[in-house]
Amino acid sequence: VFQQTPDAIVVPADSPFKTLQDLIAAAKKAPGAITISGSGTNTGPHLSATTFEKLAGVKMTYIPFSGTATSVAAMLGKQVNAAMTFTTAAIKQGNKVRMLAVALDSRLPSHPDVPTFKELGIDMVSGVYRGVAVPKATPERVRKELSALFAKVNADAGYRKKMAEGGFVIVDVPYEKMGAFMAAKGREYEQAARAVGLLK
Repeated sequence: VFQQTPDAIVVPADSPFKTLQDLIAAAKKAPGAITISGSGTNTGPHLSATTFEKLAGVKMTYIPFSGTATSVAAMLGKQVNAAMTFTTAAIKQGNKVRMLAVALDSRLPSHPDVPTFKELGIDMVSGVYRGVAVPKATPERVRKELSALFAKVNADAGYRKKMAEGGFVIVDVPYEKMGAFMAAKGREYEQAARAVGLLK
């Protein structure tokens, strides 16, 4: 694993929802009336949107789209009130959007004014992790060499700066620790999916 793209709730720049608390208040006032887009059904964004609803004590209407781009386009076009998307997608839109909260332990360095969900009393840290896979037949030596190469790239100061500016979070999980990392994440996601009713 070499990077993570954290989740964020995003609204159009001219949305009446200036803060996450505004969105929550509107959702509590009219259960199901507030719509939130995301990429796909039973996906990371769907799980995150459902988890947010449960933790915030609100009922929204999740609208699935074919991908991140279409989900964000729907939000920009005001077909939905908000989008559960990624910090990277939000940053690409610049001043056309407002991030209400990010699903990290600490604020994004590129957007220090955007609070975390945790700061707002919602214990949610989520997003998508990215890594590299190789065929099963790949020799152990080659696996370790590739892992070392990615670690070297991740250690580069210029690369780290560019990734941070784009809303990515660098994650250093070497090959030797991938099995444990994947097993832990699998348990975490399964537990979250069961808790919000996406898995029986």
